[in-house]
Amino acid sequence: MNWKLAVHQLKTMKHYFIASALVFLVGVVLGAGYSDHFQAFLETQVKALQEITKSIPNQPNQQWHLFWLIFWNNTSKSLLIIVLGVFFGIFPLFFLLANGMILGFVCKLSAQKLSWIYVAKSILPHGIIEIPAVIIACAFGIRFGLLIIKTLFSILSPSRSAKAFEELRGFVKSLLPVGVSLILLLFVATVVESTVTFWLAKA
Repeated sequence: MNWKLAVHQLKTMKHYFIASALVFLVGVVLGAGYSDHFQAFLETQVKALQEITKSIPNQPNQQWHLFWLIFWNNTSKSLLIIVLGVFFGIFPLFFLLANGMILGFVCKLSAQKLSWIYVAKSILPHGIIEIPAVIIACAFGIRFGLLIIKTLFSILSPSRSAKAFEELRGFVKSLLPVGVSLILLLFVATVVESTVTFWLAKA
């Protein structure tokens, strides 16, 4: 694995990270403040999440089951969203916006039914790791899509095409160490969510 290449990619992607964070933030604002306009979509997504976690209370070891459920869900989606960036970065953008909206909507409902303290206890411990990891994954997906576009548009110019292809090739080679790093980050986030967050939410 070429870790130096991965670090180089991270250094050149500051604007992608900022843009991805802003898209996610817009989603949060829309989900929390304008949920009436997206009611059907948000309720469907929340119901799907509830279906996923429905089996947890019936498990002999709830925390262990919760750990693997969260880890598999977050890891598979984050890695997949990088790959799906090949379709011109559309899917990572939608993923950021949709997940931001869901988070904002769930926080709003939880605050109304319980309190903002409960929301903070349920999200902050693991969210400070998980959310940046998701944003990083989406940023790489978006960059992947834009590099594909850049490579396609440079086909007519041999010199530009060679440069664009080399840039794309370097980016793709960096994805393995980036993917491993994301898996480690999401592993830590899942440990926190299935222990600290689990305990605080039940307290």
